[in-house]
Amino acid sequence: MTTQSTTPTTPATGGAGHAESLSEILASYAEGGFDAEFSVTPDARLECHACGIKSDPAEVAMSSLRRLEGASDPDDMVAVVGLACPSCGAHGTVTLGYGPMAQAEHSDVLHEFRDHRGDSKSPGNSAPGETTGDDTPRK
Repeated sequence: MTTQSTTPTTPATGGAGHAESLSEILASYAEGGFDAEFSVTPDARLECHACGIKSDPAEVAMSSLRRLEGASDPDDMVAVVGLACPSCGAHGTVTLGYGPMAQAEHSDVLHEFRDHRGDSKSPGNSAPGETTGDDTPRK
């Protein structure tokens, strides 16, 4: 009898390469076990779509953060954050704008996360399966 782990894992580096588009990055996270969806509320909280609970970002552990800039417009900057719901434990992603054109509530959420990028749930600065140098040991 085989059992499946419900904890997201960090895929081995060296295989998938470097994802370029937002859809590729979201697919990499989903394949790595971060398949729940989160959204930002107008009052700068995070809503977990798995359980419906709204949490303060300071209660949410950020396992990974992947930044993208628009190829044709550098102001088109987004961050995909791999995180876990503090209520139900669902692992998923939220996409946030950052930089000078970001919505205020997105900036507020991004600044309030508990940074857990040193955990073993996902590469700290890339999507699961990407090879961007995240295989360096962390202190």
